[in-house]
Amino acid sequence: MRYQIEKQGDEVVIRFEELGGDAQAVIDAIGRCRINAFACSSGECNKIGGMASCGEPDTLALRLKPRADLSLDVATLGECLKYHLPRHFRDEK
Repeated sequence: MRYQIEKQGDEVVIRFEELGGDAQAVIDAIGRCRINAFACSSGECNKIGGMASCGEPDTLALRLKPRADLSLDVATLGECLKYHLPRHFRDEK
């Protein structure tokens, strides 16, 4: 799996490729990050206000919206992904 994180206005888009049909596992991992933000060392997860997804079985795009009056940091979200994605995803980046 490969992924790219980019800022688009006040939102952040994370594009995943080569998922091998594991798109739902990635969505679930980031959803857990939003719910259990206290477990993430960066705290960036607390800033995610909304998440929308679209894609095909091997590709996925997640659009993350910040909570009101906050902003999302691309580099820090990258650290969140390293922490929350299942190990087999992290090893393939």
